[in-house]
Parts: sequence; structure tokens; C-alpha cells
Amino acid sequence: MIDILNNLGTELRAISMLGYVTLLLGAVVVGLIFLTKGGDLLCDYSSILAEKLGIPSVIIGLTIVSIATSAPELFTSISAINSNAGGLVIGNITGSNVANIGLILGIVLLIKPISTFGAVKSFQLVVLAVVTIGFSLSFILNDNYKLGSKTGIVLIIFIICYLGGLCFYAMNNRDTNFTSNNPKEQAISLQFVSLMIMFGGAMLWLGSESLVFGSKNLAMLASIPDELIGFTLVAIGTSLPELAASISLVKKEETNMLLGNILGSNLFNIGLVGGVAGILGPISCKAPYPWFDHASMLFFTGLLVIWMTGKKLGRKHGILLLSSYIAVATTSWIVNS
Repeated sequence: MIDILNNLGTELRAISMLGYVTLLLGAVVVGLIFLTKGGDLLCDYSSILAEKLGIPSVIIGLTIVSIATSAPELFTSISAINSNAGGLVIGNITGSNVANIGLILGIVLLIKPISTFGAVKSFQLVVLAVVTIGFSLSFILNDNYKLGSKTGIVLIIFIICYLGGLCFYAMNNRDTNFTSNNPKEQAISLQFVSLMIMFGGAMLWLGSESLVFGSKNLAMLASIPDELIGFTLVAIGTSLPELAASISLVKKEETNMLLGNILGSNLFNIGLVGGVAGILGPISCKAPYPWFDHASMLFFTGLLVIWMTGKKLGRKHGILLLSSYIAVATTSWIVNS
């Protein structure tokens, strides 16, 4: 698909620059729509599948929903690597993790305060903190700011072990007598659920191709580093499924699944997306201050880990997260553009 868009863009650019820019903007918009809708389908039907299997809600959030909502980042990163836009990958990973906490959790807390008591186990917070610190340090301490195959392999091994541990926990805590309270969900067959999951995946692939094509070429026209576009525009776009899922979950008072989704999504962004990108790479960062995005990710992760040890997150936390996110995104544009 990306080859078709590139050929169309080349022909249109030779005729009209305005038409070319319109095509790029349209590709970004269409890509975001497909990513959002595809993520919704993948998230909704993955959740239905997990419920039919009787898996605890926090495990659903940490695994099924997290993988589903991290799929846009994964598809977008693979497309970016294939398009020689590796900077988008690094910016997308760090930017998505920052957006998940600062933007998405901030918005959710403004809608409704949530209880954190017993929602997530302490070891899960420790794992998130250690992985985030390790990923950032391995990148920052590298003289060339590269994400290579060795780091990628370590991340993939981590995510496999992490998934294995959660699956073991889930199998030992299954509710085999669980039945959904929603009669529509009860009537849905496993075959249909599987079909919709695959359809959602196809939409994610098409959306990621379109988004990368538009954002990469817009960045080239404006002489803006790929990393900056990835940290802001692409990160927000690929985080839309998390936003949609989180708003839906908070309205349903599924606090455990919501918090599990945010923690799990950030872990999968680093472990799965970063791991695959590193193996397919190496990827280098060319932004003027590449450490800033990682420092921002560490800041927001630290806030989340500290706050999660309490009993409740309220609107004051949401205001602080949103204002901090706006400040970080603005500063990133200033220092890296």
C-alpha cells in the first residue's frame, strides 16, 4: 500500500504542491480514523473473547486489551521502519507512553475519579518502572542514540516472560462459571469474535500505512525531525484506541481493567514495539535533544508509580497530568524543531 501512496504522491507533487499537501493531510486523517476504528474493534472483541474464557478483568487489561490498544504503535513502527523513518519509531514509543499517562489518564480523571486500591499489584508497578528506566538508559547512554538488535532481543525475551507469567496467573484464576451479563455478547459466537479481531487488525495495518506516509512526508516538507512528529502527532494518533477504551471502561466502572490497560500498554510499547523495532533496525535518533523525550517518559511513569501506591486518583491529579503533558509536548516542539 505504501508504494501505491508514494507513486500517487510523486505524480501529484509534479502537478500541484497544494494537491500534494492535501493528499498528505488526507492520508494522516484517514490513517487516524482507521487506527481508531480498528483499535476499537480489536479492543472490544478481544475483551469479549477474554470474558468468554473467564479471565479476570485486570488480566484482560494487562494483556488482551493492552496488546489490542498497542497494536497501532506496532503496525505504525513496522511501517515506519520499512519507510526508512526510524525516528518515528522512537518518538512513537516514548510519545505514546507519555500520552497514555499524561493525556489519556488525565482526561479520564477529569471525567471521573477512580479508586486505585488493590487495582494493580505492586510487582506490576515495579516491572513498569524497571523496564522504563532500563529502556531509556540503554538509549541515552548509547553514544549514537541507537536502538539495536541486542536491546531488541532482550526486550522480546522480557515480553515473552511477562506474558507467560500473566497467562500462568490467568489460568490459575479463571472463572469457568463466568457468563456475561450482556445478552448480545452471550449470543456472539467465537468464530464471529475471531473474524472481527482479524478485521480490526487489517484496519490497523491500513491505517498505520496511511498515517506513516502522510506524517513522514509532511515532516520532510517542513524540515521537522521524524522523532518530533512521532512524539506528538503520531503518538497521539496511535494512542486514540487507548483513549476510547479508557473512557468506555471508566463509564462502566471497570477501574481494574482501565489501569491494567494503561500499565500493560506502556509495557508492550517498550517490550513488544521496541523489541520488534530493535530487531528490524538498528534505529538511530537524529533530534537535537533526543534525551528529552525519554526524560519526559520517566517523569510521567514515576508519577504514575508513586500515585498508584495510594487509594484514589482524583480530578486534581488529572489537571496536573494534563497540564504537564501540554507543557512537555510544547517544550519538545521548541527544543527539537
